[in-house]
Amino acid sequence: MYELSFNGTIFKADIDNARAVLGGICWSQGLHAVKRVLTYAGPPQPHPKGLPRLEHVTQIPPTNNPQQPPRPLPVWGALSKELLRSSYYVRLVYPVSPEKDFGNGLDVDLNAVAGTLQWLDFPDPPKGQPFTQRRKLEIPGQGNLPKVMVDNKYEFEQEFIEETWSFVKDGDFEIVLTRFFTLPQTDAETQTQATRLPPWSELRPLDPAGKWVVSIKSFAWEENNPEEVKKAASQILEERTFFDKLFTFEPVDRRDLDTRVPPPGRTM
Repeated sequence: MYELSFNGTIFKADIDNARAVLGGICWSQGLHAVKRVLTYAGPPQPHPKGLPRLEHVTQIPPTNNPQQPPRPLPVWGALSKELLRSSYYVRLVYPVSPEKDFGNGLDVDLNAVAGTLQWLDFPDPPKGQPFTQRRKLEIPGQGNLPKVMVDNKYEFEQEFIEETWSFVKDGDFEIVLTRFFTLPQTDAETQTQATRLPPWSELRPLDPAGKWVVSIKSFAWEENNPEEVKKAASQILEERTFFDKLFTFEPVDRRDLDTRVPPPGRTM
C-alpha cells in the first residue's frame, strides 16, 4: 500500500474547534484512539537480515482457529523481503484505554495481547509532487510480537503513547489529528520496555507547546498499479485545495521521515 499525505500542526487551544469542523465535514464525531507504541531497530546497516524466524508468530482470536495451529500470514513474507533489502525501524502498536490501562498497577505481557506490526518505508523522492509518498505495511491481530522481534535480533529503541482523532471523508480519504506523549523517565541507563503504564496524568506531551499534528491522507491500495497511484495523487491534491482553507500544511524533509537503521557511528 502507498500512503500519500500532507502534514501540519494545530495548537492545543484550537483542537476542539478543529474536531467540530471536521465532524461537520465528515458527518461524524470522529474515532478516538490511544495506542501504546514500541519501536524496534533491525540489525545495523549494511547487514539487514529480514525476519528469518517466525516460529513464535500467533494470531489472536477471533482470527485464530483453536483447532488449527496458527501460521504466519503471507504478508509476513512480504515484510521479510523488504527488511532484507535494508534494515529498518518497525513499530509495535497496541490499543490502550486511558481509563483502564494507565495507573492500575498491573503488569502487562505484550506477548499475550494482540498488536499490530507496522512498517513505513523511506519516502519516495519528491519528483515534483508536494506531498509525502511512501509505502506502508501493517499486520494486525498478532501475538508474541516482542518475542518475534527478539528472535530476529531486533533491539528495543523507545516507547511512547499516541493519541489520535480520525475522520473519514467520502469513504476513503482520511484526516487524522495526532499527539504524542512520553513515559516518565526511569533511572536505567538504557531504554527498557515499561512493565506497567503510569497514571495518565504523569504523561508528558512530546511537543512542549502541546501541539497536535494534522495529516490528510489518500491511499493506493495496489501499490504496483500506476493508475491507482495516480488516482490517489489526484485525490490528495484536490483535497489539499479544500483543506488549505482550514489548516496550514508544512513542507516535510523526507530525511526527517527516514525509517532506515543507520550504520554504527553514523546518524541519518
